Amino acid sequence: MAAYNYLIDPIGANQSQQNFLLQQLSSGNRIFSSWIDAGGMAVSTKLDAAISRSSVVVNNLATTNSFLQTQDGTLQSASEILDRMGQLKTMSEGVFGDATGAYQTEFTELSKQLSSLSGESFNGVQMFSDPTGSLAVMGNESGSVSFEISQANIESSVSDITAQANLADVTMANITDSLQNVANLRATNGAQQSRVGASFDLMKVNYSNYSLEYSAIMDLDWAKATTDFTIANLATETGYSLFSNALTSSTTVNTLLS
Repeated sequence: MAAYNYLIDPIGANQSQQNFLLQQLSSGNRIFSSWIDAGGMAVSTKLDAAISRSSVVVNNLATTNSFLQTQDGTLQSASEILDRMGQLKTMSEGVFGDATGAYQTEFTELSKQLSSLSGESFNGVQMFSDPTGSLAVMGNESGSVSFEISQANIESSVSDITAQANLADVTMANITDSLQNVANLRATNGAQQSRVGASFDLMKVNYSNYSLEYSAIMDLDWAKATTDFTIANLATETGYSLFSNALTSSTTVNTLLS
């Protein structure tokens, strides 16, 4: 049999190549074991972890932005209430005053609504606090960037209004000051939305880049692997055929010589 090693050895090599390619094709990965590319496996493992964290950070930033948008909607509602109170105050000081008490009644209801806004929450998290609180937000997947968003102190901002039971005791200065306070809170909210949005956009870019780099290391070139597998399979079948023919020819020669 030693005389046929030149036929058997290529068959074994082709079968090994087939098995290797079959494992790649079945896993979909270029590196299915660390012995193939130890350095690439180490890098890809870190990248995979970074991709997972980045995905969570992106989701957290999106949720944070929703929190701020909801908070701003509540502050806008406060502005509208204060604006209406200003109208009531102006009308109550006309020639007829508040003869029917309708202005006072509406003021009382609006004041209750204004006071209740400080208790608003987003998915169980308070949007407002007294004094102003803050919530920590992670800005990137490594944790090296973080910032805080405000739980605005709306209660203090409108206290000049809510502290008065009677419309007659409220001055226009109280209303304009409260409107300015709420406007300042909305400005802070807008600035924080801008920062969260910038972090969100950056993290989406990072996530995409990490994914591309991971793919370059780990993903299999299916076209090449399939072609190589077909060639190895064909070479193996050809080798078996040649080996079988060689054995048959040898048997025939030996028979004729005997």
